[in-house]
Amino acid sequence: MDQILTEKIGAFLSVEKPTDQQIIEAATMLLQCNPARERGIYNSALKRPQSMLAWVRADLKKYYRIRLRGLTMDKVEPYNTQAVSKVRQTLSQRPETVEKEDTPQVPVLGVRGRRADHDQLPEDIQDLWDQNAERWKKIRSLHNQLLLMVSKPGYQPCDGNELCHALSEADTRLRKDYESYDSYVIHENTEVSPAPKDSIQVFTDNVKTIQNARTAISRTLSRKTQDEASLKKLRDAVATLKSLNQAIKPATAAKLKALDIDV
Repeated sequence: MDQILTEKIGAFLSVEKPTDQQIIEAATMLLQCNPARERGIYNSALKRPQSMLAWVRADLKKYYRIRLRGLTMDKVEPYNTQAVSKVRQTLSQRPETVEKEDTPQVPVLGVRGRRADHDQLPEDIQDLWDQNAERWKKIRSLHNQLLLMVSKPGYQPCDGNELCHALSEADTRLRKDYESYDSYVIHENTEVSPAPKDSIQVFTDNVKTIQNARTAISRTLSRKTQDEASLKKLRDAVATLKSLNQAIKPATAAKLKALDIDV
């Protein structure tokens, strides 16, 4: 993959009001990403750069995210196919607390039941069940959106990759949490609980955690290009700040949102 092209795309997307020449250069990058698909937008941008800015920016953002995932265009369709295959397996097992659909897009082959000792589990383990029930419904909704997108004329795998990535992320988390829920073993508590930390120690620990999270965000955003590892680092740092009720500066939040990170 041409990392220089990826850096150039990222640089253009950070420009708020590009000139005509910058838009034409961006359209040229679109052509490099997908010649067969983007020829029309490229030709129109040569004649009317400013009027085509929204289209150029939207398509470049799509390809930029694909490239940040380490995918070349020939790898997008296999990625999508694998993601959808796993998701359809997940949707074929409906959690018992989710209402049955009359006409599901994916046939339900079985129902996943809660553990018989569910009420005896620690609260955080019980929560995994409820969170996964909601996550399962979200996966079903995203899958239906993808089916609608695929049915439209002119659809290409690059159009659905964002949804497929979201599906893959949600499905991976769901499987991980189900594994934690199913495998949890209840032990009789014979150990003496450790003494709670005093308020000063807790405050000190939180300050260090906040500083580390802000440093991680600052250093990672300063990189010219992002990959899955760096994006995960950003998500984790943002989650840490949220858990400690810490605000994020508007300028930093804008950069994070450009990378599709929820702040």
